[in-house]
Amino acid sequence: MSGRTQKWIGIGAGVAIAVGLVCYFAAVGLDKADKLASVLGLLLSIAGFVMGWLGYTRETTPGQSVQNASVGGGITQISGTQGSVRIQRRGAPSAPSSPSLSPTAAGAPESGQAVGGSFVGGHVEQVSDTGGDVHIEQEP
Repeated sequence: MSGRTQKWIGIGAGVAIAVGLVCYFAAVGLDKADKLASVLGLLLSIAGFVMGWLGYTRETTPGQSVQNASVGGGITQISGTQGSVRIQRRGAPSAPSSPSLSPTAAGAPESGQAVGGSFVGGHVEQVSDTGGDVHIEQEP
């Protein structure tokens, strides 16, 4: 499920819950609604704290993928390094020899990098989440 779909499901659920609570509070009266709202507020704040903590401590490893690609040259995907990255290319890239693949739409992996549905006649460098500098050099 995409992030956009999850966002809209969350918004819809939040609106439905808010409307339901307003209707319930109107039916039971202000005094009872105030007491229940205090308890719900406490429980929701605890749940929010736990969810925030779990989301903060969860390690996500970016996915890297090369799909349906005919490459003449090279593909470099680098992620999560602690230091600097240096990529040295030598010579001119060549075109893909015989494109036997038909380009298809390929989405990126969850929070990651992808090369897909393309015929690449040169270098593709994808570098993310590095702890230092990135140097890409082309040599004859």
